[in-house]
Amino acid sequence: MEREKVSWLKTKKFWIGVAGVAIVLSIFYTIGYSGAKAVIDDEKVTYDELVSKISDKENELKDAEANLKKKEEEINSKISDLDKQYSEKKAEFDEALTAVENKKQLEADIKSLESTKSGQETTVSNLTADIKAKRDELAKIEKVIKEKNEAPVNLSAGHFIVGDDVPLGRYKAVPAGRGSNFVVYDSTGSLIVNTILGSDNGVPEYVFSAEFEYEIQTEAPVKLIPVE
Repeated sequence: MEREKVSWLKTKKFWIGVAGVAIVLSIFYTIGYSGAKAVIDDEKVTYDELVSKISDKENELKDAEANLKKKEEEINSKISDLDKQYSEKKAEFDEALTAVENKKQLEADIKSLESTKSGQETTVSNLTADIKAKRDELAKIEKVIKEKNEAPVNLSAGHFIVGDDVPLGRYKAVPAGRGSNFVVYDSTGSLIVNTILGSDNGVPEYVFSAEFEYEIQTEAPVKLIPVE
């Protein structure tokens, strides 16, 4: 009986240990995953959260635009009715100028209609301002995503292969220090770029296309900035 009890305890301790290791690994994974963050409105968010925010803001924008269109139709209809009522009341007012007992009531009716019309126009103005604010907020978040996706590629002195060391694309090469020779060969070994960056006899920058298996050779650190 004592041996069975000891065996059971060992098994329980073993599984508790396994669970503990799993929890620790989960924590380390979460910490690693959330390491790359951007800052929006003083709030740190991950890339996935930025993408999620864009999706949320786009949905909010669509809802707001749909709501604005619906409200505009309702308000235009109400304004049309109000204009009609206003015209009718104005006509009555003009005809009843000589009738003192009706004059005050007609003036009150017209004032009420004008106030209602003004309120509806204010509602349209507020909805338009809300749409603009949401568009500005969405543009701000998209700018953060774009800057993160198009981060420069920093190369030390050496040889680099496009597709392995450097993503394919179009780049502007600028020196990351004093500058040096900057050479690019295509996949067959033919010379594509041969220039000097950053020196008195060179150029401050050079734009080129980096195709698959192109070889980049630089004698000093260089920064590749993605361009359209």
